[in-house]
Amino acid sequence: MSTDVLDRGVAQAEREGNEEGKQGARGTALDLICAKLQSPNYQAYELSRLVTLEIATQVVHMRSLNFTVEEVYIIHWLGEVIKALRELRHSIMDTEMLRERGDVVNWEGEAIQHLIATLVDWFVAALKEAGLEEVERNNVMRHYRDLALMNEDQLRREIEAFRGCTQ
Repeated sequence: MSTDVLDRGVAQAEREGNEEGKQGARGTALDLICAKLQSPNYQAYELSRLVTLEIATQVVHMRSLNFTVEEVYIIHWLGEVIKALRELRHSIMDTEMLRERGDVVNWEGEAIQHLIATLVDWFVAALKEAGLEEVERNNVMRHYRDLALMNEDQLRREIEAFRGCTQ
């Protein structure tokens, strides 16, 4: 028996209309998973589903084999492949949890302070380009500062609430 038995499940999934699994003659679901992992915008649930599909495919392979000496080795090897796929799925979910934790606003951090300063500079430049005199610009900036101070706590709560909704 050759190793083409090991690839049979992926080919079967492709024949059954799995559009995502179509990667050409040598393409496999693992190739698709690796390609999606390289994308910074991958969806963890989608990758987890693909890994689960690959695990199911390997189980189907195992069940289709007999217990000849050669096929027992293949069954053992497929069991190791399934273990590796489970670890991959856990890794994907762990990475997703880390990515979600990374989406935090550090209000006192240098990056956010730079962002705010840049936005204020742009706002002042827009006021100048609009032809407002210095007294008018200062008046607008005072009102803006007061508005920002009044609403800062609410903005922080809204951002934290948004973050809670995305997890």
